[in-house]
Amino acid sequence: MNMRTTKYTIPIKDIEDMELLEQQPYEELVPARSIYDLFTATATLFPDRPGLTVLPSGNLDDVVHTRSNLELWKEITRVANMMHDLITRKDGAVAIFSPTYDQIPATIWGTQTAGIVSSINYLLSPEVIVDLLRAENAEILVVPGPSVDPNIWEKALAVIAQADMIKKILVIGGPPAKEDRMYDFDETVQNYPNDRLTFSREIERNTIAALFHTGGTTGVPKLTQLTHGNQIHGAWAFAQMWHIDETDVVLNCLPMFHVGGTISLGMSGMGAGAHEVVLSPYGLRNQDIVRNYWRIVERYKATIVGGVPTAIVAISDVPVGDADISSIRMGFTGGALCPVPVGERFEKKINKPLIEQYGMTETGAMISSNPFMGKRILGSAGLRVPFSDLIVARQEEIEKEIVVQCAVGEVGSVLLRGPQVFPGYKDPQHNAGALLTDGWLVTGDLGYMNAENRLFLTGREKDLIIRGGHNIDPAAIEEVANAYPAVSMSAAVGMPDEYAGEVPVIFVVRKPGQDLDVEDLQKYLTENISEPPAKPKKILAIAELPTTTVGKIFKPRLRELAVQEKIRQLFAKYIDNGAIADITTETLKNGTTNATVAVNSGSEVMNKQETEDTIMKAFVDLPINLRIIWK
Repeated sequence: MNMRTTKYTIPIKDIEDMELLEQQPYEELVPARSIYDLFTATATLFPDRPGLTVLPSGNLDDVVHTRSNLELWKEITRVANMMHDLITRKDGAVAIFSPTYDQIPATIWGTQTAGIVSSINYLLSPEVIVDLLRAENAEILVVPGPSVDPNIWEKALAVIAQADMIKKILVIGGPPAKEDRMYDFDETVQNYPNDRLTFSREIERNTIAALFHTGGTTGVPKLTQLTHGNQIHGAWAFAQMWHIDETDVVLNCLPMFHVGGTISLGMSGMGAGAHEVVLSPYGLRNQDIVRNYWRIVERYKATIVGGVPTAIVAISDVPVGDADISSIRMGFTGGALCPVPVGERFEKKINKPLIEQYGMTETGAMISSNPFMGKRILGSAGLRVPFSDLIVARQEEIEKEIVVQCAVGEVGSVLLRGPQVFPGYKDPQHNAGALLTDGWLVTGDLGYMNAENRLFLTGREKDLIIRGGHNIDPAAIEEVANAYPAVSMSAAVGMPDEYAGEVPVIFVVRKPGQDLDVEDLQKYLTENISEPPAKPKKILAIAELPTTTVGKIFKPRLRELAVQEKIRQLFAKYIDNGAIADITTETLKNGTTNATVAVNSGSEVMNKQETEDTIMKAFVDLPINLRIIWK
């Protein structure tokens, strides 16, 4: 095999440079056929350079072990040999249910060498995790034991009690007692050699390597299948666009159950021979990591820093103090639209450019990026990555599987085709509407292209606010709100309305140290939002925006809060709002909300049944199934 890492080949400044790179044969640029090939290349070419550091916590006095590229390869090899010995079915998956402890990265890549790995979100409920294990055909489970993480262990026991499909359970730190199916991970793996693979397995780029679940924290998420080739191309594309080589140090704040942690900030650097520093098992959920962020930059001489937009906000609020952060050459952000004021504040903090990138689970984390060596425009998702096609197409035609490209500046549906596009979901039924017959992936995002072939995202199709048939882009509201001096972050959603279907409301988070005058903000939005239907009907101040496990703003929860606000508004016409003891909501798959409102029995209501009947009539034209309980 031609030994070659994913390090950048030529500086990419614009689309012309990319087309020049594409004149070279892909097989020569990217010779690796498997993930293991990449780590073999870095261990061979840069054996003694630092490869991986997993910080045990945010305590700067912790004893930390840094692995060289060769040491990491040996660990991956040892895990691969163990998993090959333990896996009994060709389609049997190894599920990892754990934060990013020291053993996890090598376990992920070693398992992909021997079979199929799935890293599971440890915040999911035990019932959903069991459903995932069943859907994955999982036969081995890796979990941290009680001596490592007692909280995760407690949840793991609830999973294990229901997971009869699991044949072996490998416990990091060892199980508390000998039990059927349970093995000490650390003792077991030491029984296998680390200087060579003891088995032969035919791996091609189209071989399934990993299953990533997508979706929220309730219901059974979809399982995205990623091949070795998908992940290799994603890692290689990051390195080309970000100019990554073996001298870089990347701070990884994202979880390994997400492609952002394994590919965007994992393989993108390590595949090029760079040093990856994992910011504790729980990432930025560990407040000590946030507080000491700039000290960590100084200690490891980090060159690439950043995170999703909500992480950017948290890091920006931390004073640099006397920490030396001159090693930084770029910031990055992705995972969601980054408000321009947020990006500008972070750039001012690091005194270096913030590179925005766009990807999704189904594309090995990479679709487009602003090139590090070229012009970057805050608010733009940048250029397509090499050897891929990226277009914006008219939504109304896509349903008929007809791709009609939009004109420059015309908003439409973002479509991608290339080596990073996944082969489909584990359950083929989920492919409907996502994969077109000619290879295009329908991303579900809306955007437009400018004359320089740069992509600008405007939002998610499902996040559009439809007011009386008028489509409103939430980003058009959020951009204005985020420019207001006292607003740190904002998110706009639709609130049900009996006349217009829904109307826009906006949730805002106050910037630390600033006073937020809601009336003045309302006036500011009215004056600066050019589209009249987009002017929000209500501003709702909130301590923090709900986020997913990787820090993306979780709009389904905000839509539920908007429903609760609508309920309060209608109830206020008939009873004192102080009489409402509690509101619980549950959003159904069809978009309807089940709502239960508990009203204090001591409220001054002359005829409860008559009042209830009147209130229920007010909800007839709303997608809310209302239930009232008089306490």
